This record gives sequence, C-alpha cells and structure tokens, in this order.
Amino acid sequence: MTNDFPLRDDALNQELQQLVNEANRYPADSQNPTDRAKRRIALNKLINAIRGSGKLSKQAQWMESPNYEDYYHEALQITFVEICQKIEQYNPEHPVMAWVNIIFSRRISDVAKKDQKRGITQLPKHQKVAPVLALDEINKDLPIENEISSEQQQLKEIIENDPEKILKNDYIQDYPQANLQVILLLVLEGKRWKDISEELGVPISTASSFYQRRMRKIITYLKKYI
Repeated sequence: MTNDFPLRDDALNQELQQLVNEANRYPADSQNPTDRAKRRIALNKLINAIRGSGKLSKQAQWMESPNYEDYYHEALQITFVEICQKIEQYNPEHPVMAWVNIIFSRRISDVAKKDQKRGITQLPKHQKVAPVLALDEINKDLPIENEISSEQQQLKEIIENDPEKILKNDYIQDYPQANLQVILLLVLEGKRWKDISEELGVPISTASSFYQRRMRKIITYLKKYI
C-alpha cells in the first residue's frame, strides 16, 4: 500500500504557498484601500488554513507544564501576528508549516520563560493579543477605512443584538453564565483572560480554549451582519 501522507503534505504546502504568494501581491505599505483589503483577506485565509491544517506543532517540550494550554494559545496567537507582519520573509525553499512551527516554537519559549521569570501562574499580560487579532479579522475584507472606535461599536451592537441568538445559546458546559455573547463583550472591552476567568468563575484555559475553538464560527456569523 502506498503511503499518501507525503502527497497530502505536498498538496497542503502548495495550497499554503499560493496563499502566501497571494498576500505578497499586495504590498503592506500600499496606500490603496482595496489592495490593503485584499492582502488582509489573503492573510486571513492563510491563517485559517494553517489553523485547520493539522500540522501545527503540539510543542511537546512544554506539555508537562501546568500552564501548557495557556502558553500554547498565547504563543499561537503571537505566531499568527508575526506571520502576518513578516510574510515577505518566507523562503519558498522550505515548507510553509516548517517556517510556521519554527516561529511557534520560539514564541512559546518566549511566553513560557517570561511567565516563569515573573513567577506567576496566570497568562502573560499581553494575552489580549489573541482577542484583538481575532476580532479584527471580522472587518478585514472591508475596503473602507473606519475608525477603530466605530468598528468596535458596530461589533458591540451586533454581539449585543445577536440576531439569531447563536451567541447566547452557545456556552461552556456546566457554566451557562459563560456564553459566547458574554465572553465576546468582555474581550471587546479589552479584558485579559485572567479577568474574564475571575468574572465568570471559569478556569482560564477552559474559557480561552472555548473561545479559540469557536473563532471561525464567530467570524462567519458576525460578518453576515456587518
């Protein structure tokens, strides 16, 4: 029987490289709003493809840490930001996921070491990078320059109205008070996961994981009303 895993890897890498090339067609410093929007769409597609590839490193070297899940999610979001900022630096001679996992490994090491140096058990203070990145993705295909405050107000109104009641009805098991609507509103306020955890009475890793697993669903839903 022929092992088709290498073929699958090749197909995945080809797909990812096409998305990288698509993003690089539009310069980051372009003054054209349409070009900037197309670049953001391509980067959003790339991040979604990476997230769903099944090839992200598990960062096994940190699995024994009691804060492993926190480190993982924080470092992954920082990695996504870095990929978007440094996409021009990708070398096509190497697989995209190899490049991604090298960055990911460095960032999780940074997060863990910084956390351990402080001697604390909560997430690093810049955990808010994750919510900001994720919520920003919702409006990134709009070729119109909006003020951040107006974008946030628009998102807040949609989340509060929840036209299909999807956000209100999706909550963390055994924690009905911690539904997506409540969590999204707290995230939009700039609350850290430590604060969200304390306010809702839910473990940090549970709240963060719940949010991250539903990010694609959230973006798809909210885009319908923007």
